[in-house]
Amino acid sequence: MQSRAVTLRRVVPVAVLFLVADGAFSFMAPLRSERSSYFFELSAPLLALAVCGWRAWSTRSRTRDLWWLFTAGLGLWSLGMVLSAWEDLLQHFPFEIASLADFNFFFYGVPILFALSTPAEGRHSSLFTWLDGVQALFAGYLTYVTIFARPPFSAGAAAPISISVLVLTYNVENLALAVGSIVRLLATGKGGEERRFFATLCAFLVSYGIGVGIYNKMAVDAADHFAPNVLTDAPFVLLACLILTLPHDGKESAITTPAKTRAALFIDLSSPVFFTAALLTLGLVVLREHFYTGIAAIDFALAVYGVRTTTLQIRFRHAQEELQSARDRLEELSLQDGLTGIANRRNFDRTLEAEWHRAIRTRQAISLLLVDLDFFKNVNDVHGHPFGDRCLAEVAHALRSAAARSGDLVARYGGEEFAAILPGTTPEAAQTIAERMREAVLELKIPNETGLGPFVSVSIGGCTADGIGASSPAMLIETADQTLYKAKQRGRNRTEHTSLQG
Repeated sequence: MQSRAVTLRRVVPVAVLFLVADGAFSFMAPLRSERSSYFFELSAPLLALAVCGWRAWSTRSRTRDLWWLFTAGLGLWSLGMVLSAWEDLLQHFPFEIASLADFNFFFYGVPILFALSTPAEGRHSSLFTWLDGVQALFAGYLTYVTIFARPPFSAGAAAPISISVLVLTYNVENLALAVGSIVRLLATGKGGEERRFFATLCAFLVSYGIGVGIYNKMAVDAADHFAPNVLTDAPFVLLACLILTLPHDGKESAITTPAKTRAALFIDLSSPVFFTAALLTLGLVVLREHFYTGIAAIDFALAVYGVRTTTLQIRFRHAQEELQSARDRLEELSLQDGLTGIANRRNFDRTLEAEWHRAIRTRQAISLLLVDLDFFKNVNDVHGHPFGDRCLAEVAHALRSAAARSGDLVARYGGEEFAAILPGTTPEAAQTIAERMREAVLELKIPNETGLGPFVSVSIGGCTADGIGASSPAMLIETADQTLYKAKQRGRNRTEHTSLQG
C-alpha cells in the first residue's frame, strides 16, 4: 500500500501538468495549432499503449491475455491517430466524411470486445479462441463496409458515410463497450487481478465514451469544427495512471478469490454472446446495401454460437461421465478395506441387509461365517506389525478364493476377524466352504509357533438362517458369533456350524 501511495504522488502531478498544458493549447487561441494539438493527441494514447503493454508483459496471471487484447485495441486507436494526423496535416482530408483513420478508431473496439467476451471461469478452448479470432476479422471487414460502403480492395470509388452518421456509430459502439465492461466488472469477485483489469477497463471505457461523445458533439456543431482535445486525451492519461498504480499480481497470488454468485457466474460464462451479438448487429447494418455480405455475417455468427454451444454441451456430458466414474470409484473405495483389499465392515453391513431381505422375498437360505485368526497377537509380537499386516492380506485372499461364487462376499469384520456372507447356501454347503477356508489358510504356511502348530490357523463359526421369520440380521450375526466362540472353546483351528430357525 505504501509503494502504491508513492506511485500516486509521482504520477498524478505529471498527469495533471500534462492535461493543464493540453487544455491551454486547446483553449488559448495564440497557442492553438494543428501541430500542437496532435502532439498531445498522439502522446496520450501512445503513453497509455506503452503502459498497458508493460502491464501485459509483466503480469503472470491468467489475465495476461486480456491485457494484451486491451493493448491491441489501444494500438489500433493510436494508429488511427497517426493516420488522422497524416490525413489532416499532409493530405488535408476533409473533416465532413469518414476516412481510414476512422476505421481504426472504430475497429479498436474489436480486441476490447474480444476481452469482454472471454470468460474467466473454466477451461479456455483453443477452438473458441480461433472462432473468436475469425469473428474479429469478420467484424473488421464489416466495419470497413459500414464506414466506406464497399468491401476493401474492391473496384470502384469508396463512398464514406457522413460525419453525423459516423458520430452516431461511435456513440453506439462506445456505449455498448462501456455497458459490457460494467457488466463484466459486476461479474467478477471482490479481489484479484481479474477484477483489477475489468475495473481499469471500465474506468477507461466510461470516461472515454463520455469524453469522446462530448468532443464529437462539439466538433460537429461548431462552425470551425473546434473541440478541446483534452476531452479525448484525459481518458488515456487516466488509464496510464490507473495501470501504473495497480499492485503487482505476483504479490497477491496466495490470496483466494471469493466464490462468485450464481448471477455473476452466469454473466461471466455468457459473455461470449457479446461477440456474437456484435457480429449480428453489424450484419444487420450492412444487410440493406450488401445483402449477401450481411446474410453471411448473420449465418456465421449463428454458426459460431451453435458450435460453441454444442461443444460446451459435449464437454458438460463428458464432465458428467467423468464425475460419475469418479463417484463410482470413490464409492468403491469407501466399501473396500485399505489393508486387505476386500470388502470392509460398511460393505458387509450393507450387503447383509440387502441379502437378508432378498432371502425373505425368495424364501431361500442365507449363511454367515465368522472367521478369527488363532493367536494372532503372537504373530505381531514375534514378527512385528508389518509382517502381521502382510499376514492379514494373505489370509483375506485365501478366504476370498475359497468362497468363489459371484454372490458370496468376504469382508474384513474387525482387527483379525473376517466374515463371509453366503446367499442361498444350505448348512451343509456352508460348512463345506468353511472347512475349505480353514484348509486354505493352513496351506499358506505363515509362521506362528503356538500350541496349535507352526503355522497360522483360523477358527470359524457359521450360522444358516433357513425359513426366515421373526429372525433378523443381528440375530444371525449373534448366533454365528456364539458358534465361533464354541469353536475356540473346543480347541481352535476348527469349524462349527448351526442353524437359525425362524
